Amino acid sequence: MADSALLREILDAQLETVCRFRADGTILFVNRAYAATLGREPHELTGRNLWDFVTGEDQAHVRAMLLNLTPAQPELTIENRFEAAGGTRWMLWRNHALEFDDAGAWSVAQSTGIDITERKQLEEQLKLLVDELNHRVKNTLMVVQAMAHQTFRGEGAADGRISTFSDRLAALSGAHDALSRTNWAGARLADIVNHGLLICRADDMRLDVSGPEVIMPANATVSLVMVLHELATNAMKYGALSGLTGRVTVRWALDDSEMVVIDWVESGGPEVNMPERKGFGSRLLAEAIPRQLGGRVDLDYDRAGLRCRIAVPHFRPFPGTQDD
Repeated sequence: MADSALLREILDAQLETVCRFRADGTILFVNRAYAATLGREPHELTGRNLWDFVTGEDQAHVRAMLLNLTPAQPELTIENRFEAAGGTRWMLWRNHALEFDDAGAWSVAQSTGIDITERKQLEEQLKLLVDELNHRVKNTLMVVQAMAHQTFRGEGAADGRISTFSDRLAALSGAHDALSRTNWAGARLADIVNHGLLICRADDMRLDVSGPEVIMPANATVSLVMVLHELATNAMKYGALSGLTGRVTVRWALDDSEMVVIDWVESGGPEVNMPERKGFGSRLLAEAIPRQLGGRVDLDYDRAGLRCRIAVPHFRPFPGTQDD
């Protein structure tokens, strides 16, 4: 058997669809699996244009993505809809540029694809479920807030308990917002810190917040937002943010043990004294971080300003996709 015939037999035995094409879309070769998705024989597709089979709404995106093929980066993955014989299907294509012109633009490429329609349908169902969950959480928080106002009106309004409770609900709602943006897969630590500091004005020049891109798991998001909210509340009532000259620095970094370390440092405020009793914030720090998240907390009532170091396990970064 000639080498070309053997190669053809190998490609036709593959379950994945294979298509080789020129930069203008002219099809040079397809295997039997590719042809079968279109209800054709392989030889019938030679000379046809692959753009005839890419769903119209996806063509601009796919064309733009293919421009990223370079001699330095000859491979990329694209997900797009494909007009198959049985209807529109979602395909995941692994594209490999095979030839380039003198200017470095690709002239011939080959795509190997698999059908991911069922996965896409499941993702859509998951999105609907998450949207419904987020809607229900928001409604529940609104009901809880209304119940609190009814329960504590009068005396509760006078001593600020309703306001404190509403601020905590707002922080909790912010934590759920951060999670909903990633379908509850986790949240960026920068978003967590921002929601935790929601009680402070976003443009408050007394805040200094910085740190690398870190993803926290979903189970850590709510706890960290609430802990940071309590630290911010305490700083506004008694600490560095209770006056005009104080500052709060929030910085985080990854240490050698794969923990993310968050440093909360107050300065320039009133002299700090050890509290006589533990409030909600102190109890939250002591319980949420070690028990729920497997982390540790070091709290230092330095007279010059409260210092709090929180160390918790972090998450892997959100996987980058080349078709974003």
